[in-house]
Amino acid sequence: MNLPILSIIVPIYNVEMYLKECIDSILNQDFNDFELILVNDGSPDNCGEICDNYALLDNRIKVIHKVNGGLSSARNSGIEIARGEYLSFIDSDDFISEDYYLKNMEYLNENNDVDMLVLQVCHYDGNKNRIVKNIPQLLQDKDSIFNYLLSMNYIGAAWLNIYKKKIFNTIRYPEGSIYEDGYILPDIIQSIKKLYLSNVGIYYYRNRENSIMTKKKSLGNWNDILKTHKKQLDFCYSLNDNKQLFLEKYIVCHLAIIYASLEFSSADFNEFIVKFENYDYTLSHLLRSKMSSRNIVKLYLLKKLGFKNIITLYKILK
Repeated sequence: MNLPILSIIVPIYNVEMYLKECIDSILNQDFNDFELILVNDGSPDNCGEICDNYALLDNRIKVIHKVNGGLSSARNSGIEIARGEYLSFIDSDDFISEDYYLKNMEYLNENNDVDMLVLQVCHYDGNKNRIVKNIPQLLQDKDSIFNYLLSMNYIGAAWLNIYKKKIFNTIRYPEGSIYEDGYILPDIIQSIKKLYLSNVGIYYYRNRENSIMTKKKSLGNWNDILKTHKKQLDFCYSLNDNKQLFLEKYIVCHLAIIYASLEFSSADFNEFIVKFENYDYTLSHLLRSKMSSRNIVKLYLLKKLGFKNIITLYKILK
């Protein structure tokens, strides 16, 4: 039996309302050389039964039923049994356009040295849609890949990419944590040599009120966010020849610390504050950067006053 070239992994939990639309959008692809791995992560509704019914109709479908462990755990379970040369992740409340895979897999087949392909996304809520389009281009030098994947322009979500499976030979998603995509991003960056931005196919990301992105964050959520920022900052800081990238990421991290401290106490994040203040940068680095004057002033004041004094000022001015 020939192995499929692509493994599509769909983690599933409590999405009975959307699951059929998601699965149908995958099965209706013009491209068909894939296996579809449906991971029922202990869903309390009828998702498990829906998965089993689909598996009876299509032998490309495999179903995993497991105790609830969260998104990372479900993805990892799918990775463990995936047989394809490439991996794609689809969230079970989203769906994809019919042309999502065909041309992109043809490109990867013709350009086998490309390790990762980034697709386009439509932020979808049923009424108003916003499409983020790509200009097709191949990134094949270290700086270009680093600058793109760590920039604010890259969403960073696993569901937007097609990966060479070998990338995940040594990488797994952190279980028991949210913001898992950002956490493993430095590991993925170090595993790829060529990346392609595709302008073919659209991923429809469903904006839901109770999603991680929209609901109020708990103390644990903020700690996960800051751990992710810390890992990305460490990686950027290690790139001695690219202070620009570090400073841009540092701006984001300093805002995360402030927002977290406004919701809770800065004492809750003291460990991160101490670590973030230990990064070294100079006024010369700031002046040579391409950041806005406003961000240069922010980082200069942060360096002079320290996080805790800046947080106090924000609370006074709030």
